[in-house]
Amino acid sequence: MKFSIHDTIVCVVLPGVLCGLLLVPVTAENGTISISYRGSGAGYVGDTFIIDGLDTIGNTTILSVTGTGLPREGVPANNLNGVPGAGVPVAVGGDGRWQFSWYTATVPGAEKLVSGRYTFTARDGQDPSRTSVVVLQLRKPEYTVSVSPNPSRYGDYIQITGMAETGISSAKIEIRDSSGNVVHTFTSPVSSSGYLSYSFHSDLQPGKYTVMVSNPVLNVPFGTTLTVLEESPPAASATLVTPGIAPVTTSVNVTTTSAVTPIQTAGHPPLPLGLPTVLAGIGIACAVRLSMWRR
Repeated sequence: MKFSIHDTIVCVVLPGVLCGLLLVPVTAENGTISISYRGSGAGYVGDTFIIDGLDTIGNTTILSVTGTGLPREGVPANNLNGVPGAGVPVAVGGDGRWQFSWYTATVPGAEKLVSGRYTFTARDGQDPSRTSVVVLQLRKPEYTVSVSPNPSRYGDYIQITGMAETGISSAKIEIRDSSGNVVHTFTSPVSSSGYLSYSFHSDLQPGKYTVMVSNPVLNVPFGTTLTVLEESPPAASATLVTPGIAPVTTSVNVTTTSAVTPIQTAGHPPLPLGLPTVLAGIGIACAVRLSMWRR
């Protein structure tokens, strides 16, 4: 059997092409994708977590996160308000390694983070079916703060109380005006049970203020609103005067006199005060004259 030059080229090239086609899926199938974290795998909302891994399948890793308060299908790890099911692309280095920093204090949508478990999924950008997952445990510091009296007025003695995380010795208190400017900063001791209490005499002008309490280490602030009212108006007079009507008084002056009370006779008007005296004088004069006439 004779072979032409053309047949020889086909026999040489075709096996090479077939081998090349067979090697591509074998390489992808044997590739590796992994994900891990630095540290203990647990921390507070506000901390920064380093997540890294290995991807020898492609040159891009897609990273998403899901957990309490987030869509079940996950969102991009760099935007918790992102499209459900999407992820953030992370470049893979020449050695197959990739790394991502998760800033829980500043990531968009950080307000959704609460105490709970959050699962990160790494997908290969070339073959999304190849995945690897890791779980982080988050804890949101439980701060509560209240202000009394609220509302208050200039010069009032204001007391700030609250609960902070146990295990810290102090907490920072900031009072900010409606423009966000810090007008006062205090440092309050925190008891072993997490209780804090701080008082000050108010020199705040009328308006609305925000009282922020934070842990100096974790820098995760929580707060409440304080309202400062205008100064009290002068007290109004207690006497009410109605036009045409004399004001009512609560005291009565009683004057006692020795004047003789007029004699009142049933069915007749009282006699004038001087008439009894005159009649008595006339009677005496008549008696004297009668006595003289008898002599």
